[in-house]
Amino acid sequence: MSVIKVNNIHTTDSVKVMSDGNFVHQNHSTISGTTTIPSGSNSLLVGPTTLSSITVNGNLNVIGEIDITNTLTIGSSGKINLVG
Repeated sequence: MSVIKVNNIHTTDSVKVMSDGNFVHQNHSTISGTTTIPSGSNSLLVGPTTLSSITVNGNLNVIGEIDITNTLTIGSSGKINLVG
């Protein structure tokens, strides 16, 4: 199994799936600073995860528990889907 760890993903970056179709991403259990989901972007966060602040202008899907310690901002085109 291959593992990819990513600290920051910018909208101009791309990640290739391995030729055998395997792809694993692990987010940190604590994310400091402000996280922004840009408009037109789809993001997945797997908890339990603690975030300092998050701005959602695109689509954020959360599986598991999320703890936002400071500010949650949902823009006019932002959506959050909580599962589990």
